Amino acid sequence: MFVLTNAWHALGRHRAYSILTVILALVMSFDAIVSSAVSAKSTAAHGTEYQSQQPTAVIRPGAKLQSQLKGDDAKATTEHYLTFTDYSPIAVNAQSKSISFTYSFAETVPVRQSDSLKAIPGSADESADKTGGELLMRSFYDAKAVKTNDFGAFKLVKGKNLKYTDTKFTGALISKELAEKNNLSVGSKFTVANPTDASKKYTYTVQGIYEYTDPATGTTYKLAKQNPNNVIYTAYATAYTNGLDPEKSPKGTWAMPNLDITFMFDSPDAYDSFAKIAKKNMPKGCELSSPSLEAYNKKLEPLDGTASWMRIALIVMLAVGGVLLVIITIMRTWVTRRDEIGMALVTGVTKPRLAWQFILETLMLTVVPVALGLLIGGFTAKPIGNALCGFETPMSGSIVGSMIWDSLGAIVVLAIVAMFGPVVFRNRNLFKPATVGSEEKA
Repeated sequence: MFVLTNAWHALGRHRAYSILTVILALVMSFDAIVSSAVSAKSTAAHGTEYQSQQPTAVIRPGAKLQSQLKGDDAKATTEHYLTFTDYSPIAVNAQSKSISFTYSFAETVPVRQSDSLKAIPGSADESADKTGGELLMRSFYDAKAVKTNDFGAFKLVKGKNLKYTDTKFTGALISKELAEKNNLSVGSKFTVANPTDASKKYTYTVQGIYEYTDPATGTTYKLAKQNPNNVIYTAYATAYTNGLDPEKSPKGTWAMPNLDITFMFDSPDAYDSFAKIAKKNMPKGCELSSPSLEAYNKKLEPLDGTASWMRIALIVMLAVGGVLLVIITIMRTWVTRRDEIGMALVTGVTKPRLAWQFILETLMLTVVPVALGLLIGGFTAKPIGNALCGFETPMSGSIVGSMIWDSLGAIVVLAIVAMFGPVVFRNRNLFKPATVGSEEKA
């Protein structure tokens, strides 16, 4: 009890050092546990969470081939369109290697505008005879195909989704901008014409009105049909009923739909295996990519960036803070208290007892602040991670356990440093006169 009381009073006599130690211990422990949570989330996102992804894969024109496709040259463009026959070798070879996958698809054709549906103009439009039309009609086989829409993700602001299996369904989705331009609403009817035969018309009902949540292109377009807001989304069953099918349309004309198949896998490993096979059977100029994995990795960029700078900040904090704590402890227990140590020894206090007192002082200054920093950091790591990078970074038992043991190790080191103050004190210094500004070591 005597040692504990002395330790408590000593902290008050060296208040500046005590306050600095408490602040550093609190801040360092808080920073360590929050940084560890963010880092652990980043690691998991690239590890177990990445492996739990169900990737999609598409085969589309590469940059070089894409630059050769022209919206006003049907022959030069549609000859590069893929058909089911082009995809077949890839699918067959993958199945022969026991690679499990499912698939969906979408097809796209230009259609001509009408009095009931005028397209948003382009900056340098050509005649519909050259472009096939001012609008694009994209038909989805099912809801899965919507997820890889290269015009961008969209959401309905009015109306209902498409019906994919009803061959008599004539509903379509149009953009908010197109609806406003033509004064259309849900339930309105509009007509478009065939890309190569203007006399052949198709009538649709506005099933829903959409807007893009993540548009994939810019804001100015040479041709009207290149504007994503001029895209009409329908069900493949509807397009098939109207005869707009890649197996029924000759290449070289805009009536030939652009077929886009989406492959879906149970794991990234299955996708990687499929990619190896696909590259060997890839149509010339085309490239394989995974829109879902690309979107997933893009989503992780804020998390990875935050985890990176927090790791650096933590290293700096621990290095600088650790050195400061050691220096403060030495100043508090060695340099400024030589007279106190000497007086205690003269009055009969033993070195072990003084060492124990200094250890208690260090524990008082570190245990509670460290525990408080870990506690606050543990409860706030999740919302802090969400605020910094848009990801919740929940605390786990392994992180807490690791932080506790690391903190205890650091506290023990500081306690040992403090203990050496009286232990290394030389008894002969008791009889030396004090000198102003003396740098003599105790």
